[in-house]
Amino acid sequence: MAKAVFTVGARGSKLSVAQTQAAMDFLARAFPCTRWRFTAVETPGDRDLTTPLEQSAPDFFTRDLDDAVRAGRIDCAIHSAKDLPGYSAAGVPMVAEGLDWFWLPNRADPQDCWVTRRGEAPRNRASFRIGVSSARRRAYAQATLPKAKLLPIRGAIDARLAQLKDGRYDAVLMAQAGLERLYPAGLADFEVHPIPLADLPPPEAQGYLAVTFRTGDTRFMALRERFAKAVRFVSAGVGDAALCTLAGLRDLCDADVVLYDALMGDLADFKARILREAGRLPAFVPVGKRCGAHSMKQPEITELICDEARKGRRVVRLKGGDAGLFGRLAEETDALTALGIPFVVRPGVSALTAATTGTGLLLTRRGESRGFTALTPRSTGQETPLVMFMAVQVAAEEAKKLMAAGYAQQTPCAIVFDAAGPREKVWQGTLGGLRQEQPELKALAAEGCPGLFIVGQVAAHLWPKLGWLKGARVLVTASEAVQTRVARTVEDRGGKPIAWPLISLEPRPIVYDEKYDAIVLTSPSSVRLFFAACPIDRRSLPAFFTCGAGTDAELRKYGLVSDVMPESDFSARGLMALFAGGKNLKGKRILRLRSAKAGPDVANALRKAGAKVDDVVLYDNVPMVAPAAKPADRRANCAMLPSFDAVHFASASAVEVFLAAYGAAALAGKTVYVMGEPTRAALPSNWSKRAQLLETWR
Repeated sequence: MAKAVFTVGARGSKLSVAQTQAAMDFLARAFPCTRWRFTAVETPGDRDLTTPLEQSAPDFFTRDLDDAVRAGRIDCAIHSAKDLPGYSAAGVPMVAEGLDWFWLPNRADPQDCWVTRRGEAPRNRASFRIGVSSARRRAYAQATLPKAKLLPIRGAIDARLAQLKDGRYDAVLMAQAGLERLYPAGLADFEVHPIPLADLPPPEAQGYLAVTFRTGDTRFMALRERFAKAVRFVSAGVGDAALCTLAGLRDLCDADVVLYDALMGDLADFKARILREAGRLPAFVPVGKRCGAHSMKQPEITELICDEARKGRRVVRLKGGDAGLFGRLAEETDALTALGIPFVVRPGVSALTAATTGTGLLLTRRGESRGFTALTPRSTGQETPLVMFMAVQVAAEEAKKLMAAGYAQQTPCAIVFDAAGPREKVWQGTLGGLRQEQPELKALAAEGCPGLFIVGQVAAHLWPKLGWLKGARVLVTASEAVQTRVARTVEDRGGKPIAWPLISLEPRPIVYDEKYDAIVLTSPSSVRLFFAACPIDRRSLPAFFTCGAGTDAELRKYGLVSDVMPESDFSARGLMALFAGGKNLKGKRILRLRSAKAGPDVANALRKAGAKVDDVVLYDNVPMVAPAAKPADRRANCAMLPSFDAVHFASASAVEVFLAAYGAAALAGKTVYVMGEPTRAALPSNWSKRAQLLETWR
């Protein structure tokens, strides 16, 4: 099959060419059906080497590239993200009209650094000359080496280094990301002295690369879908942070940035809960509106949400009460829809229920009131939708009554079955259509599914199907320990996760002593269970060998990092390849902790490398669904499955349990996603070839 070919424009400096080639290689790996070719474009910043950067125009390094993208001479441009124009003093985005953008996820080291000639170091003396190119670096150099002489410096990295080598400067302050991209093997004639992030905080864009493209170009919007994380709209509840749902709290713990309203509760309470759960705090940005006092106008809030999502951030829009009630939610989600960026909305406790159910002012006392009306005098809409609870069995009859009372036959209506449950289903139609017998509705009603009957124009709307998964219902079979992580990935890709764990992890008792040189853990679950079983002083722990980024991420939650981890093959096989590749393990005492299903291969590879290994089973994989020996039993099990479009397997054990309980026929017509190659290998051959890896970009 022919690959789609894209022409990429960038500046012609050595650094720009190097980082653009790296970006094209990354995109080609992420999207194997594409091919990328490079063309150099000169910008005002390349032609004018005298104007100080702080005095230059916002599009100093992008203007000609912007023109080339808009004119169609190139399909996209790749920039250092910090070269993109930012915001004006009024908060208006200054990215060129007609362009859209996103950041690539593989950020380089964001630190700044001193660069000196070999054998030298920064010195605080009057004769020491420092080349600086920004007000931020100038302020740092002045505060750190107040006696030194600060001189402006311009030009590409190689030109600045040449000036340093020739003696015009004794040190240059620059971004470490550029050095690493241009000189991956290091610098022979110079020494690099990294500056801690706390001492010189970098711009948020430093180390990132940005892609710009024509607004509405669906090809690049589709590429962006793979890198953007779904924006979470979290309903904070009212008055008390405890009224935020568990799902909302999980979103807050995962967030990079939280854009919050003027909440009725205490924000400090939210931060304390996040800190307890996650051990870290996201950035909190106030965007709240009170009557007559707006910290930010609604269009600016909407643009900020979109921009943070374009950067690949995990964004939580934290709203008071319930996000869908008088919260201008649709304006914000419409903007994301236009960009093709997925989002998730978490319902919550509104002021309506808090003020009535919580106080005794009940709106539906039996024998006194059968319903209520809720509205705001501030809305310009003319319609008040009608919502009926417990009306599934009599929906058709109620539709007739409403039309007799004056409702038009074409009035939209909807029935929501099993709202937020695993069997959630939405039927949409009109009052006139509902009069007819609907076999689908009869079947759902016969199952006893609870439902709400909604009448009015609002019943014609549903959230759009965005992202790679386009709203697919994905059965998540992982153990409860991994459910949250997989569900987050499914949501990021625009799917709806349905929790259906097939395995529980049952820990075995273990006793740990401090005689080991290393501990080998090859799954996030093994990390969690180890620390649950061994609440020991972490300062006394040895090195950790892990097999991938997921296990390493779990280890980091306990303040530790992997000492040995494969660079690409994130599996036990990849870890064993490291041992075979000459890792010095002779005589080392190593504790291998694993599931009962994992087998002794890793321990044997360690022994072959000369290590002394204790191979210990940490937990058992216990099936949560009984196997079905007969076809009739399998059919009965399948009848219990919720409706789904795809299934995700996180382990070979989950594949085995699924096939034993439901049979391979249950996968017919479904898309299969897996976590890792060992899981793929456990599938029947005809399915393993088609199974896809479900990736997310952190």
